[in-house]
Amino acid sequence: MNTVAFFNNKGGVGKTSLVYHLAWSFSDMGIPVLAVDLDPQANLTAMFLEDERLEDIWPDVEDHPSTIYGAVRPILRGTGDIASLDMEPITPKLGLIPGDLRLSTFEDKLSDAWPRCHNDDEAAFRAMTAFHRLMEQAASGFAELILIDVGPNLGAINRAALIAAEYVCLPLAPDLYSLQGLRNLGPALTSWRKTWDSLKPRARELSMPSGKMVPRATL
Repeated sequence: MNTVAFFNNKGGVGKTSLVYHLAWSFSDMGIPVLAVDLDPQANLTAMFLEDERLEDIWPDVEDHPSTIYGAVRPILRGTGDIASLDMEPITPKLGLIPGDLRLSTFEDKLSDAWPRCHNDDEAAFRAMTAFHRLMEQAASGFAELILIDVGPNLGAINRAALIAAEYVCLPLAPDLYSLQGLRNLGPALTSWRKTWDSLKPRARELSMPSGKMVPRATL
């Protein structure tokens, strides 16, 4: 199974649209695809689902069991591990893990977990691998390809999302800002990958993402 994250710390380069159309294209070719919305803005989810369904999965209550936020909420509250999350079926060859605006509340938890992994903290590893393990569960027996949409920043949510990716696709606009952005992305991805390689052997009894993050650029 190939896992590809689409990432740029510059917004407006068509990242979410690219994930959306590639998911449809690969599924139309007969390749089972799982699209994963890890951007707290949840624009990919809004592109895939009708307003009526969005009202169902984003109710005006704290618990959102059908979204990525609902799945990580036990970790966020300190009451347990990831909750079960059913894939949202789009077509027989295309599924979605819905995003959620409330996922942004997971940022501080992940920021705190990263250094605590150096102390062999099991709870920290559960938090850092939550996205990977949720995708693994949802894709099991279904997807051959996972496409991940993340937000345009170098924050803790994106770090946890990107260590769960074998490949990172960097959509670029033909402008100076994009070229400058690459100078930020390269060192950040290299540092995250190097650190994660040193942390992986410390974890116990958890499915660990590879953290390869092999870069691919597209214009």
